[in-house]
Amino acid sequence: MRKGKIKKIVAMALVCASIFGFILPASKVNGAVIYGNSQQVEEKLKNIVSEYGSENLIFENGIILEVGDSINFEELEYDNVTWHSVDEEILTISDKIVAKSKGTTFLIGNMNNKYIIREVYVHQEEMQVSLFNKKTVARNQYLVYLDPGHGGYDPGARGNGIVEKELVLNLGNRIKAKLEEKGIQVVMSRTSDDYVSLKDRSSGANSINPDLFISIHGNSALSSAAKGIETFYYKSMDKPLAQELQNKLISNTGAVNRGAKYENFHVIRETKMPASLVEVGFLSNSSEANNLKNYEYQEKIVNAIVDGAVKYLNENINLSEYSIPYNRLFGANRYETSYRVFEQGWDSSKTAILASGLDYADALTATPLAKKHNAPILLVKNSGLSGQGELLNVLKAKGVKNVFIVGGNSIIPSSIEGELSNAGISSKRLAGANRYETSVEIAKEVSSDTGEIALVSGMDFADGLSISAIAGQRNMPILLTKKAEMPKVISDYINTLKVNKTYVVGLNSAINDHVVNNLPNTERLGGSDRYETNKVIFDKFRENIKSDKLFLASGLNFPDALSSSASAAKGGSFVLLSKPKAPSSATGRIIAENSQLIKNIYVLGSEIVIDDNTLSAYGLTK
Repeated sequence: MRKGKIKKIVAMALVCASIFGFILPASKVNGAVIYGNSQQVEEKLKNIVSEYGSENLIFENGIILEVGDSINFEELEYDNVTWHSVDEEILTISDKIVAKSKGTTFLIGNMNNKYIIREVYVHQEEMQVSLFNKKTVARNQYLVYLDPGHGGYDPGARGNGIVEKELVLNLGNRIKAKLEEKGIQVVMSRTSDDYVSLKDRSSGANSINPDLFISIHGNSALSSAAKGIETFYYKSMDKPLAQELQNKLISNTGAVNRGAKYENFHVIRETKMPASLVEVGFLSNSSEANNLKNYEYQEKIVNAIVDGAVKYLNENINLSEYSIPYNRLFGANRYETSYRVFEQGWDSSKTAILASGLDYADALTATPLAKKHNAPILLVKNSGLSGQGELLNVLKAKGVKNVFIVGGNSIIPSSIEGELSNAGISSKRLAGANRYETSVEIAKEVSSDTGEIALVSGMDFADGLSISAIAGQRNMPILLTKKAEMPKVISDYINTLKVNKTYVVGLNSAINDHVVNNLPNTERLGGSDRYETNKVIFDKFRENIKSDKLFLASGLNFPDALSSSASAAKGGSFVLLSKPKAPSSATGRIIAENSQLIKNIYVLGSEIVIDDNTLSAYGLTK
């Protein structure tokens, strides 16, 4: 029989998954960066359910281990159970359980023809969590992350006609609606019946840096007498939030007060902001389950969590008071948006750059060329000018007499040269057999002698977007490379240059170290994601940014950013990258740290590309 305290288990019930977020409070459990994704973990879970049958499964608390850690069987708190690991490469079993390599797997224990399942995360390095003090955030709107537990193949606890995943999603959606009515921005880990791994719940929150995190669950126990509400915290900065939520919940519902207490649960341990996990009642207690089925009682829970969150936010978080105006630049499509950027940034121009709106690599390397000739980058379709009447009209209206066509005939047809000539516009095509050769041809035309080059991935364009305007301002050619191998055409060209500084854009995951080992005086410019890389580059070259007007483009929708990079290079500006529907922490920090200098931001794209709520969260106003 089980020796220790039991949480989130319905004995021998038809439970596909209890709560993966509960972690053993043993000394072996350390801080973690979790590896794997929801899809991979879900697939393993589905295989377990298929092999053993959901009616035979008892899901127990998840475990976090560091590579090299070990657990004695006694620490699993069960007697007379035979354990095996789903992935022996991650977790091996002999006389004890040993964490061998980083990853996510499951322990399966056989007990009287029932199977105990424990999700196990093995990591290699500890997550650093900063202590929380009352602070001012770089937003004029509070941001809350809600985490309805379980979902998909993980139903959570079941009892007295209630399925945990359904209950908490219902509560979460209602809490979200009420917080939004109060002007608070809310992001949820899930909004439908989807499986979301623990790692994705915590990293999803960490990626947007909300003001607080609340995970919502229903409780269960072997004893049907167990009842009440409890709220958990892990970090010292979590405790005030947990206490506030618990007090409001008890005051509103009159439920048994089980207190605000410390626990080593994944989602409150691995989140970097104040975080709490709320257990709204016991599904295994019939009277409490009846309450949880009642809409009016649910509403008391919803209002309590809303009121507790609002009170906590008001008392602990100061919103920034700055307000930066923004203007949107966009057309009906990517091509028209590039025209609008041209119209906004140039009264006239003798030269223009034409690049494919479907193959971004060529446009990515063209910004230094655009800056050299004070030219816009205009996106074109894979067709003749006859099908792009507005493009020709824009060229004529701005007095363009010469164009550079970047890219081969397969992406911009050869017929376009003749059509341009008929319109009195000369053209020169810069192209190679592939994107790498094309980047060299463009670099030759730039003909830089500054001694600097920027090396970016030819397959992942986001990092290159961040350096493009800076490269233009510094007359620095942008060269493309493969992740694991530098194309010969690139290395041969670099050998012809007098390079004294190489900026490698992106981390080792984008361009491997061995690719750049022989390049002169290399400096990596990269962050944990494209938005952090964007900030690293901004901070590095802050002195080059002379304009008080910046551009803001989607980090997922590249054409708009490509168009704006030429205008940003021309004006000594910079292209910030943002998530479409949630603020990026890195972007918010750039704006906040430079709020006294920024007078206006041009947003590339409509609200579909970057929504108004995201802009408001940055402290931007129309």
